[in-house]
Amino acid sequence: MTLEGFRPSSYLTSETARLQETIGDSKAIAAVSGGVDSTVAALVAKRALGDRLLPVFIDTGFLRAGEPENVKARLEETSLGLRVKLVKAGGRFLEATKGEAMAEEKRKKFRETFYQVLGEEARKNGCDFIVQGTIAPDWIETQGGIKTQHNILGQIGIDSLSTYGFRVVEPISELYKDQVRALGRYLDIPKDLSERQPFPGPGLLVRCIGTVSKKKLGLLKSATRIIEEKLGPFDYDQYFAGVIENKFAEDPLYKSLDETAAAALGLPK
Repeated sequence: MTLEGFRPSSYLTSETARLQETIGDSKAIAAVSGGVDSTVAALVAKRALGDRLLPVFIDTGFLRAGEPENVKARLEETSLGLRVKLVKAGGRFLEATKGEAMAEEKRKKFRETFYQVLGEEARKNGCDFIVQGTIAPDWIETQGGIKTQHNILGQIGIDSLSTYGFRVVEPISELYKDQVRALGRYLDIPKDLSERQPFPGPGLLVRCIGTVSKKKLGLLKSATRIIEEKLGPFDYDQYFAGVIENKFAEDPLYKSLDETAAAALGLPK
């Protein structure tokens, strides 16, 4: 499906009907992050379910400074009308990923904790379904072994019902980013959300090169704020900060940053 042949109105009509048939009279949680994918998926589900949809934002501790509260406030504005429950679980995620240095292993530990927390929230609130903003590149990258996306379950053989106690519904899983943005514009999502700088689920966890710690996270949050403030006006497709511990060079003054980073990542100089 190309953007040229994509019709947001038709897609919204058919997907709303599919959600109503799939979920029936049950309740569902919408896992939201403030990104365009989860916001669009939540708004599509809201059209289908109304008050039977509970948007939940999990504060993993790996988010930008002030992001959980800012996103919650933004999604609850009148134009969107999503009443968001903020679940603070930063300590739990930090403990779950403690000691892991490889990005893939950190993503997998993050995924397990993420769905455990969602499952607990689903049981507390009597929800049988989880609505999430999986898009086509997510499951394509995971199935292809490119990198593990934290929101992929069924496509790699994980039964969410038996493992976590809920069924997963993915309203936009066949769409690509440009199509999701087009659907978002059709739904009147403000531009600062529909065109928002990509920020993947594990967030700062994988931008902490090597093992993660509170100190590294604090430094990375400060660096991220500076980078985004300085580069935001240039409208680059992506830009982000990373943090690495200096344990790869005896004297960092005489070793270039790219060589140090390459050594840490196991890459050629």
